[in-house]
Amino acid sequence: MKTVGTLCCTLRLLSAGATLATTLALCAALVACDDENDPKTWVKRLDDPAQRANAIKRLTQFYEDDMTRASNNASASEVKDLLDAIVDPLAKQYTAGGLDDKTRTDLIKFLAETHDPRTQPALAKALKDFEMGKTDDEVRVSTESINAMAKAGVKLDQTVIDELWNVFSKFKLSKTNSQRLYQGIHEAIVAVHDPSYGDKAIEKLKAPVSTTPSVEEQKDQLMWWQLTSVQVISELRYGKAAKPLIVTLLTPSKTGALGATIQFALLKMAKDAEPELIKALNGQDPDYAKAAEGYEDKANIGVIARVLTQIGRAPGRDAILQALPAADTDTARTELAQALPQMPSDPRAEVAYLAAYNKLKWDSTDKLLGGLKPRAALAQQSANFFDPKLLDWLLKETKKAPEYTDKLLQLEPALKLMTFDRKADVADLMAKVKKEAPADIFAQVQPMFDNATAAVDKCKADLGCYLALLDQPIPSSPPTANWKAIKAVWMTVIYGSGNAAGTRAELLKRMEKITNAGARIALCEAIDELTPQGDVATADALDKIVAADAKSGDKNLAAIDNTVVQVAWRLRARAQ
Repeated sequence: MKTVGTLCCTLRLLSAGATLATTLALCAALVACDDENDPKTWVKRLDDPAQRANAIKRLTQFYEDDMTRASNNASASEVKDLLDAIVDPLAKQYTAGGLDDKTRTDLIKFLAETHDPRTQPALAKALKDFEMGKTDDEVRVSTESINAMAKAGVKLDQTVIDELWNVFSKFKLSKTNSQRLYQGIHEAIVAVHDPSYGDKAIEKLKAPVSTTPSVEEQKDQLMWWQLTSVQVISELRYGKAAKPLIVTLLTPSKTGALGATIQFALLKMAKDAEPELIKALNGQDPDYAKAAEGYEDKANIGVIARVLTQIGRAPGRDAILQALPAADTDTARTELAQALPQMPSDPRAEVAYLAAYNKLKWDSTDKLLGGLKPRAALAQQSANFFDPKLLDWLLKETKKAPEYTDKLLQLEPALKLMTFDRKADVADLMAKVKKEAPADIFAQVQPMFDNATAAVDKCKADLGCYLALLDQPIPSSPPTANWKAIKAVWMTVIYGSGNAAGTRAELLKRMEKITNAGARIALCEAIDELTPQGDVATADALDKIVAADAKSGDKNLAAIDNTVVQVAWRLRARAQ
């Protein structure tokens, strides 16, 4: 660096007419001229309005050059040293204002790219000055940087946290076509989920939505402010929000758009949510009754039952058992009953379940089931009792079903509960259904029976044999090829429930290798059944599988793993 400075000085003095000897002597006494390749030179020039824009551009070029030489390793010592020299002064230039639009935008893009905590004052200013349609790029890169810092565990300034919420609050999804912009804001808000957001999110949920919302209202109120607020509450596990979430869930104009996300949020805060859900189920709080006024056939009871089912704890099961005998609509009766097989086992559950089924008729309807008949839905769900003694009832009811479509639905639980000694009875039922169902449709069902019977023929009552079947690869086609594994899972629970912890461990060991959707979901159902008291270690193991799947980039596994995630949370909720 000294050599360059001395040469610069020499050339300047010579050009002024000095002799070489005089020039060298003077240069020895003078401080070296500014080094054009030294970032500090350009930092000084930031103070000169005439050179500021060029200095900003040159300093960002230093960063790009260093990153290129460091193979884009931001942790390289030369990159870190450079940022130590330039980040603060550049951030101050942004916050001071007075830059032209292009320079200002280029500067915040550079600062945001560094993900450096010292850029936060500049990011906060970008958020504060947000004008939709004018400073979109500045806010987008700022939120992307905030998101990256939040995920990296960087402590964010309160000013950044507050300004981020302010941008979210005034942003309208209906007014933009920039997916990167709204994704940037959304992901940053959810990633930051500062405790100060909890009450603010509750306030967002209170905003009314008309029964026939306009496109703008759907986008802004439901799909932006309220959906994101639910996700923030979910990340915070903000127990204070349990009641507002349930009120929102029970509001007919909101439940369609927000229902699934609210259910998952309530699952994550089960300890706070369950008592409130039980109040809503029993009509003990007028706020819940008022919110649910728009439901027909007491479908609001079904909405609550489904959340209690997802949480899957004994108190919720007991509340459903208490409420079921008094249920006076087909929807409420069906929804309460079909929750029971998914709850921790209890001798009272099957009795109550069958009693509810008998109160229904084949022309009964459930407002939450769409076109599916309640009796067929209950019969299908009965397999989750994992009780082969229900097979007699299933065979009888399937034969009585008025249409072949109903019979087909009831064949699935019969195949799951079929033991080796009952294979002939199920075969007789298959023959009956075959006579009624169209050949092309029945042809899709026959392989299910063939695979299920192949499993019981091979293993009979041998638990180890069924576990060994799960070690076999599952063909990718036809779709019913997974039925040998599904059947093996059911038999593993039936014959291994006496040693629930050991059987659960054996199933858990195999889950990572079983990537077929139907078979993995069956494994989740089995693990859930074998863990009535919950188990944090099992939940942690499930989370590790989900993390590994996410890292693999397999989109099919990511879709299946929604079920794995929910079971993990349910096991934690039970263990509380």
